Amino acid sequence: MLTIDHLDFHYPGSDPIFQNDRLKIESNTFSIIIGPNGGGKTTLLNLIMGFLEPSKGEIVSTFQQIGYVPQSSRIDLEFPIRLIDHVLIGCIKDLTWWGGFSKKTKSFVDELLKKLDLYSVKDLRLKELSGGQLQRAQIAHALASKPDLLILDEPTSNIDPRAKKQILEILHSLKKEVTILMVTHDLEMLLPDTNQVLLVSNRIESVDVTNLCRHTAMGLYENRFTHLKGGD
Repeated sequence: MLTIDHLDFHYPGSDPIFQNDRLKIESNTFSIIIGPNGGGKTTLLNLIMGFLEPSKGEIVSTFQQIGYVPQSSRIDLEFPIRLIDHVLIGCIKDLTWWGGFSKKTKSFVDELLKKLDLYSVKDLRLKELSGGQLQRAQIAHALASKPDLLILDEPTSNIDPRAKKQILEILHSLKKEVTILMVTHDLEMLLPDTNQVLLVSNRIESVDVTNLCRHTAMGLYENRFTHLKGGD
């Protein structure tokens, strides 16, 4: 479980980016973070992962291992690495004393690739993958460390609608095994079994999932974002 308690954060010499009272993210749930550009979404992720310290308040987590999937633009596709090796790097803590991976670890990775529909392309280099395959490869890399919290930053950006749908279906199926926290702008891809939606813009507030699903098609939340101001 993750508790965000009276969180206040600001960079030196700047106004607070956001504040909140108290929010909880329960284990084995699927939560989404939404909000306008510059509203503090990435800053919140950095606070949760421990890269930044709160100015006030605290974030208390019972999660022992965090997996992180960054935005696709942060991936160096020129690095000559195969998909299978990229995922195995996520298992670095299981590296044997002689510098290799055991049959058990390799079998685990093979099953992970099959689950994410990547096994048939495991020997391709990252730059040879399609956009959807590359995003699933990043998810596989993060899951290889066997996290109990998986954080994703815009995992469905810059890929086609079919690939988006496949990724979201995979993520929702994974919530039985791992808690998922995802930043997204793809509100039209929001699935009904999402447990919690956090709106980040000067404040961090929980938004009713049912209302969000109902009003997304009408553009109400997108219009709201346009009039909200903040700064990452």
